[in-house]
Amino acid sequence: GLKMATAYGHISRPPVVLDCLPMRVTLRDGSAAVIDRVQETDIEQARILLNTVIEEGQTYPQLDVLDPQGFRNYFLSHDAFALKKEGDTTGLLVGTFYIKPNFPGRCSHICNGGFIVHPSSRSQGVGQVLGTAFLQLAKLLGYEAAMFNLVFVSNVASVRLWRTLGFTELARLPRAGNLKGLGFTDAIMMHKVL
Repeated sequence: GLKMATAYGHISRPPVVLDCLPMRVTLRDGSAAVIDRVQETDIEQARILLNTVIEEGQTYPQLDVLDPQGFRNYFLSHDAFALKKEGDTTGLLVGTFYIKPNFPGRCSHICNGGFIVHPSSRSQGVGQVLGTAFLQLAKLLGYEAAMFNLVFVSNVASVRLWRTLGFTELARLPRAGNLKGLGFTDAIMMHKVL
């Protein structure tokens, strides 16, 4: 299958046991939720969520939706996590994210992340919960810094979130993405030492 974990191909990293999982969190509405590793039973739902945002064409660079193997290669290549409401027997993924090296070898201590909030849970503070967990988990996984390559300026909530969580802007890439309904849109490269 097509390996697309990074622009550099697959980057190997030793697995790390995260004793903090499952992680209990509180959502903005006061409800309890749990973050844990993506389970086999979550994978298809996570793939559908990613394909939904790919089809929306405004936050991820991919043009085409991912088949099951393509999703595994991209989203599940390293560490992936799911957020579910506590006690929800439906197993609905409120959000999901991955953490993986942004670069190989001597630079593999810098991680990247990709985030998806379920459409029905947007604008409810879920991104802040996922972002905060990402920072904690990335550090526990041994990363020294986080870097996001393409935060499109049109994704105002995301830009605001990463600034709030202490990320600095490294560069603005002019016309970085040809986004659906928006045309060519600048992207910001963001970085934070963990």
